Amino acid sequence: MSSPLLSLRFSIRQLRKSPGFALTAILTLALGIGAAAAVFSVVNAVLLKPFAFREPDRLVVVRETVAEMRAKEPDVPDNYRHYLRLKKATQTLESIAIFQDAGPSVSTGTGHPRVVNGLSISPDFFRVFGVAPVMGRDFEARDVAKGAPPVVMLSYAGWQSLFHGDPAVVGKSLRIGGELNTIVGVLPASVRIPDIRFSSRLTFAGQTSAEQPNMVFGPITEDDHNLQDDDGNFNFKVVGRLKQGVTVAQAQAELDGMQRAYTASSHLSMHLGAVVTPLASDVTSGISGTLWLLFASVGAVLLIACVNLANLQLARAVAAERETAVRAALGASRMQLVMVRLTESFVLAAIGGIAGVALAFAGVRVILAVAPSNIPRLADVQVDLPVLAFAVGLSALTALLFGTLPALQSLRADPQTALRASSTRTAGSQQGSRVRSLLVASEVAFTVVLLMITGLVLRSFSHLLTQNRGFEVHNVTAAQVDLFSPQYGDTKPGMKEAKLAFADRALAALRELPGVENATLTNNLPLSGQTWVDELTRPDHPAPNGHGPLVNIRWTDPQYLPTMSMALVSGRNFTAADRANPYVALISEQTAREGFPGENPIGKKISDIVPDSQQSLTIVGVVANTRVNGLKDTANMVYVPYWTFTPWTLTFLVRSSQPGKAIAPEIQQTLWKIDPQVPIPAVKSLDDQLSESVASDRFQTLLLSSFGAAALLLALLGVYGVLAYSVTLRLQEFGIRVALGSGKARLMGLVLRQAALPVVTGAGVGLGLALIATRWMRSLLYETRVADPMAIAGSLVLLGIVAALAAILPARRASQVDPMEVLRTR
Repeated sequence: MSSPLLSLRFSIRQLRKSPGFALTAILTLALGIGAAAAVFSVVNAVLLKPFAFREPDRLVVVRETVAEMRAKEPDVPDNYRHYLRLKKATQTLESIAIFQDAGPSVSTGTGHPRVVNGLSISPDFFRVFGVAPVMGRDFEARDVAKGAPPVVMLSYAGWQSLFHGDPAVVGKSLRIGGELNTIVGVLPASVRIPDIRFSSRLTFAGQTSAEQPNMVFGPITEDDHNLQDDDGNFNFKVVGRLKQGVTVAQAQAELDGMQRAYTASSHLSMHLGAVVTPLASDVTSGISGTLWLLFASVGAVLLIACVNLANLQLARAVAAERETAVRAALGASRMQLVMVRLTESFVLAAIGGIAGVALAFAGVRVILAVAPSNIPRLADVQVDLPVLAFAVGLSALTALLFGTLPALQSLRADPQTALRASSTRTAGSQQGSRVRSLLVASEVAFTVVLLMITGLVLRSFSHLLTQNRGFEVHNVTAAQVDLFSPQYGDTKPGMKEAKLAFADRALAALRELPGVENATLTNNLPLSGQTWVDELTRPDHPAPNGHGPLVNIRWTDPQYLPTMSMALVSGRNFTAADRANPYVALISEQTAREGFPGENPIGKKISDIVPDSQQSLTIVGVVANTRVNGLKDTANMVYVPYWTFTPWTLTFLVRSSQPGKAIAPEIQQTLWKIDPQVPIPAVKSLDDQLSESVASDRFQTLLLSSFGAAALLLALLGVYGVLAYSVTLRLQEFGIRVALGSGKARLMGLVLRQAALPVVTGAGVGLGLALIATRWMRSLLYETRVADPMAIAGSLVLLGIVAALAAILPARRASQVDPMEVLRTR
């Protein structure tokens, strides 16, 4: 029988003799490996797994830069005219395509229309990604020509959802925005176009949710505005495919140089540039830091668990020195002695790894349940072959981590000394005590790092939730309405009047609902990001393009401020009388400060705000700053009456004494009574919207807090285990001390001092490591310093309390030793 097999049988036999230790070790490893595998499944799917496109490493995202705005906005979306020029001249990109997010209303002929996610794309969009339809055809140049019949392509999800997988779907019609579109193609099931942000830093409203794939794709048609506008209209996204052998840096240099040359040759008032980023890193840039932090944290928890198990194994190895010495005396080689201990560790790790994989399936479901919808590629998260391979490798690594030191301890056993010495004297050696204290100190150090990270994230999340938002969400319900349909379209005579009439009738009807205290409208759902961003232009202070502050335009009515509980700082609010002279505006304090520095803005004018109008707006009031776009954003705001221009997307805000769930159906039915063909994509309370807006921060806080709590619990068990074992070894010593007159307080102090040294040492080392490790997580924190005193103090105090609790029980046991009993049994 081979030696490894003998070692395996012996290890299993030994573990069966110690079921408590074996069960503790297996559960600890199962929880640690399961949590690590679950987090790795997310990291692998989101950050590591290549996109399901042809040669995805050659796909890039192209954005523009404006030198005059780079201090605030590192990059901006693309201009259509600039895209056409770059497409024609580039030598580094094999292909390039432009597109826009779209949320069209669709109807297959029954029921109310509904809004789905979609994209408006140039004909070569799918060819850039290397994707071909599985049914029908791709878009062609004729589909974007003026007067071409409207056509649409469906994603696989759209085909299944809208037409239930009808195999004859190509050639059928789908009503989009009230117009019939002919379906020309269906994409493969594996194709899922990732969400690409307009800007690398800003969050804009209406972007695709990771939970809701794009369902429809329509061609972008070239219009005069897109073709002629050179210093505005930065409203598009651009993707490209690098030529073989071309690097991202080379493409960046070429496109940026082309932009600079165009700025000079065309004598533009703004200085253009370009930024090229790999598609994979661009898509995950907003979440990669959080995921790597979670992965590192769960790894630290597993490392702490390994330290605990190493301490337990070390105690078992020391206690078994007599047995090891006998085996050595009988001729066992040094390798055989090591293999006995290592085999035991590998058996524990193998069983713990198998249980951990089972727990990983549950862990993935838990993570997906609490994960925010803006994490890309969540649909790809699963316990697949790479995750299983990771779990196997992790199991082997943990076996080495917690089994190597006890195995090496076997080599230190001197047969003559071990056989001659008592077990207590051997196990209680000073060297063994130092090793155990060193392990406790390392465990405490890692725990301090995790507690610091957890404390910083908790402080950041607390700041986010408790700051002054400048408006009140409680008892406010929002209903979005989409007016992209023929009766409100651009080509319909009286289009402006039709939209205005719908808004007027809707507001009047909503204000009549029982329990409604106030109702208003705006063009964007609060806390959903920026939209309608434009440059502030002053006719009294003309400035070149790109030199003025960027502002967010909100179309509202006189009841907007009271409904949202926003404060008017100076001037006046809109009134019904302004409908006779509608060109008025309110601005936020920040807009006043940046757009009118050192001036009183009341009575001043701003221009180029209202579409299709040359009229300037007169500022009549200043509103307190709010975080209405997002809790981390105090954007410049300009509020304009909706009767000046009624947008196609309206959000009605209703303040009521009824809870949102109770009044939401009434709001929906009231709007459909006015026009049953308008889609209502969302009806929700602003409390729910607030909760959704902080979902990413809550996800990060929740998981890191759980890892911090696990580390703290493991630290408690580690300190307790080492002290309890030490007290057991020193019972004879404590009995003698009691017999010689030592008091209980003195003995307790002796044990507590023994615990204090590794805890204090580990806390000091951990604090230094934490201050270094937390520097790179600055971008994940909101208004919180990495050296936050509260986080540092809270972590150390919490650790001190846990260490004291862990030490008290062994200390009390030492103080209650009966000397007669101990000396008689020894």
